[in-house]
Amino acid sequence: MRKGHPGTIPTGGQVEDRLAIINLLAAYAHYANVGDIDGWSDCFTEDATYRISAPGAPGVPLPIAQVIAAETPQFAAYRRMLADPDSGERKIYCIVNPYVVELSRGAAMIVCELVQLRAQPNGPPPRIQLTGTYEGELIRKGGVWRIRRWSIATTRTPESVSEVPATWWLNVAASPEGSWRDVSA
Repeated sequence: MRKGHPGTIPTGGQVEDRLAIINLLAAYAHYANVGDIDGWSDCFTEDATYRISAPGAPGVPLPIAQVIAAETPQFAAYRRMLADPDSGERKIYCIVNPYVVELSRGAAMIVCELVQLRAQPNGPPPRIQLTGTYEGELIRKGGVWRIRRWSIATTRTPESVSEVPATWWLNVAASPEGSWRDVSA
């Protein structure tokens, strides 16, 4: 997957592109952390695909519009939690180790890690809820980088953080039509 040495000094505008890509990944996590579905959605191209897999649930690439529709209630639930200081746990998405594997004119392949923390305003210290690896294909159009293909392989099935069941996205991802079904029963 690696093309060239990762320590090679970028040339020909690549520094600006790499900074924009890293900023896009940080914005992706920030929008998830604050429950901003519009900002999060804007990180993707209109024709993007998103695949989520976990042990025992390989997932299938889904159109981003379908994923956004499934994510909207989760983001809304999280915004309600943020507005109520006594609501309990918070999730904190951390995108770490961003690596631009390949960068050419208007296209990039990236890899980064997800560490999702759970924290309670008045509770025990934060703890790791979920880890995984993202792989993505990004494109640049009109001077803006967006995600065209996005895939995460989680290391385990996550726990629920809000009133939306934690397995909803695994169920959606495991279903070619993206419909909700309870596969835990």
